[in-house]
Formats: sequence, structure tokens, C-alpha cells
Amino acid sequence: MMSAIKEELAAFIAAHTSDDFVMTPITMREASLHTALGQELPKVAMARVVDTVLEGCDVYDVPIRIYIPDASRPLPVLIYYHGGGFAIDTVSVYDPVCRRIAQATQHIVISPEYRLAPENPYPAAYEDALAVAQRALPKLDELQLAHTDDLTLCGDSAGGCMAAQTSQALQHDASVPLTHQILVYPCLDMTHSFPSVKENCNTKTGFTPAKMRWYFNQCFRAGDDRRQASPLFGELSKDMPATLVLTTQFCPFRDEGRDYVRRLQELGVRAETYNYDNMVHSYLNFEKLCYDEICDTYRRMADFLQH
Repeated sequence: MMSAIKEELAAFIAAHTSDDFVMTPITMREASLHTALGQELPKVAMARVVDTVLEGCDVYDVPIRIYIPDASRPLPVLIYYHGGGFAIDTVSVYDPVCRRIAQATQHIVISPEYRLAPENPYPAAYEDALAVAQRALPKLDELQLAHTDDLTLCGDSAGGCMAAQTSQALQHDASVPLTHQILVYPCLDMTHSFPSVKENCNTKTGFTPAKMRWYFNQCFRAGDDRRQASPLFGELSKDMPATLVLTTQFCPFRDEGRDYVRRLQELGVRAETYNYDNMVHSYLNFEKLCYDEICDTYRRMADFLQH
């Protein structure tokens, strides 16, 4: 029931929704940056933060930021693809999130500045996501940053989609030591065929039908096969990495996340899911309003990666 939604978060979203707001890449990016700055708490200190570029990518040399929570020992590696509907947000917007994940999981976290739509529509983000996963560990070696051969792909929303798509592309590739993936309220079905899309696209959740259409129209062009672009309908096999999917009750993508876990479990893949009953899509970016839930999210990530 909608009455179960976290009241403070719903009120904040309602206050930042207006009928005269025009959605463009400029206004949506500005609004997201304004929210990020307003929600930011003191940043978690890292032993080292490195900004560099992955040269030699097939299409685009992807800038990355590397977060190292402990430089005294080799650590496993986690690539975090940020959310933003393929059209907004940046490494800097997600800097606090990546620091918290690095601290909680004791992983080196790599955050890529992948190309955004509409300037770079589908499949640009997918191409960049795969290139980063293939080149991340060699780049750490080049920089003489100690790591173990243990790679996790992680992301929220569109970033969760990118992580899932990349895991599928690498599931039979023994040259990449992919062990886990963590998807936070991921969009996995670009055809929007599950009931939670209709149920949770409204002003109360902050994810209106108009906003849904806007995001996906930035990414996809006429003629693109959205089903083919959907990780939920792509190849899944027993070779997929161990998977954790975190969903929220009031997220349009809740049902597809659950179905993705079900399909993996049927193949014998270790796949787990947890649903936050009172949360909406994008809660991870509301640190002041959802601090307890966000801390619990990072704890669940860390617990999952220990096995």
C-alpha cells in the first residue's frame, strides 16, 4: 500500500516536482546535481583516490576514478556503474556512494565516467561498461595498485542494467575473474512488461510515466530492439556470477529484479534478493533521508561478498 512509503522521502520528492518543470538533459542533470549536493554527508576518507583513463578501448577511452580503502594489502575489485537513466549523473555525483561501498566491502572500487545519452545513445553505455570490465585489472597492474584476481560488477538503476549486461557478456570468459554482481533496483526489462512499472510510476514515488518515457527516449532511438537490450531476456547460464539484487517496494523495476533472481536460481546460480518495503527508486542518493536503509544496503553488500 502506498501509505507504507517512507514519509520524509515522499515529501522531499513531492517538493521537488512541479508541473512547469521541463525535462531536458540540462535541467535533469542540474536537478540531480542539486539534490546530490543537498543530501551529501561528510565523505568517507580513503587511503588513496586515483583519477585516470582506460586507454585502448575499442570505441571510447573511459575516464575512471579508483577508490582504495586500504593500501596495505591487495584487495578484491568492484566496478560501480552509476545510475541516472543512461542520461544524467557523473562519477562526482556518486563519489560519496563509491567511498561508502569501498569502506564497507573493503574492495577497491572503480567508478567509470561512461558516455551518456542523448549525446551517445544505446549501445554506447553498454560498450563502455564492457570495456571497463575487460581493462580494469590490467590498468591496476599498470598503476602498480595491488589487488586480488576477484572482480565484482555493481550498479544502481541504469548502472545495474549495465552490470547485468556486462556479466552476461563475460559469463563464459575465463580471462576475466568475475565472481559476483550486485544490482540495486536495476532496470532489466526495457520493454516495461511487468506490473510494478504501472503500479509505481506516479507522482507519489517521484517516478512519473512522463519521466520514465523521457529517460528511455534519451537512450533509445526509433528502431532499436529494446527486448534485445534487456538483460532479463538475454542469455543466462550456470556460468553467471553469484548475484545479489536489491529492490524497493515502490520502484517501477521491482518485479523484473525479482524475476531475474528467479531465473538465475532455476539455473543453479547463487542468486539472492532483498526488498526494502518502504523505499522508492533511487533511495541510495538520499543519504540524509535514508541513512539507516543505506547503511543496511552497504552491510548487505559486504556480507554477500564474503561468500
